[in-house]
Amino acid sequence: MMICSSVYAQQFAHTIGNIEDLGSGYVIFSYEINNILYKDSVQARSDIFTKKVAVVESTLCTLSNSVNQQIKIFILEPTLIKFRGQITKFYDLEVIGGKESELYAQYRQALRLNIGKRPLLTGDEVIDKKRRTSFGAAMKILKDSVVTDFVNRNPGSVLSAIAIYDTYVTYPDRNKADILYKLLSPAIQRNDYGRRIKTFVDALGNTSHGAIAPEFSLADQNGKFYSLTNFRGKYVLIDFWASWCGPCRLENPNLIKAYQKFNDKGFTIVGLSMDSSKENWLKAVEQDKLLWLQLTDPKTTNGKTAEIYGVKSLPANFLVDPSGKIIARNLRGDALGKQLSAIFGK
Repeated sequence: MMICSSVYAQQFAHTIGNIEDLGSGYVIFSYEINNILYKDSVQARSDIFTKKVAVVESTLCTLSNSVNQQIKIFILEPTLIKFRGQITKFYDLEVIGGKESELYAQYRQALRLNIGKRPLLTGDEVIDKKRRTSFGAAMKILKDSVVTDFVNRNPGSVLSAIAIYDTYVTYPDRNKADILYKLLSPAIQRNDYGRRIKTFVDALGNTSHGAIAPEFSLADQNGKFYSLTNFRGKYVLIDFWASWCGPCRLENPNLIKAYQKFNDKGFTIVGLSMDSSKENWLKAVEQDKLLWLQLTDPKTTNGKTAEIYGVKSLPANFLVDPSGKIIARNLRGDALGKQLSAIFGK
């Protein structure tokens, strides 16, 4: 099956695989562009498969199989790509063909050469902590060097955008992401990963004090969609949280207290769950006795809403006034109650 718009049937990757003991199993190609999932599959014959896969744009692709649970990550691009290896080491398949695939291998090799082995534990907690901290700091410097050098050498490679995203968006460093983003070629800046980096870089300004809160559209547990404009005319706290986030759960009593005190005065809360599990999300809502509207993005902090708000860690919240402007963010403890008391009076 392929989930794909007809406008994207322009480019193709021609794939050939010879995987020992794959037999007549299936291999599945899956990748995501602009929050749209693209999938295709093919059945092998005597370990061999061939498949023409539609390519929206060069990107990371996950190759999986029906024989075991192993996957292989590779760069999908519109060229001839060959796979060979064993089903028992599917994750270590050799990928041959394509400029981006060659660069991917070089990049991974550079990381392996520069990232050393973790220090051995001595059993002394103080010494081991210092060693781990020192090792982590040294490895961060080395990885920064590898990524910066790679981007400088390959500004027209989609892998440069992927490296920036994985290093400075997934583990947030807005300044470094911005500096390296500006080195990318215009074409790569327009690539899906380039656009996501730009969204992350711009999020701080877009969610600063006085900015109009970015619009979103997310579903509740019944599949009904709500957007931020549904709450115009009220003060609304946009609360990013998840069932697995301990600090979020500890903060909920403070939110309940504020909601009960100020809800009838023109204040509400919209919970944006970053849970990938609907069951865990709804169980937490029930356990914590949350009284306000709950929406969900199962793509968690990789989802579009979290990206436009620049949310990469939880909890996070934004207080929006009746006109849609952000007037405060990340109110913890009694800070929310104090802010609302200043607005509505005690």
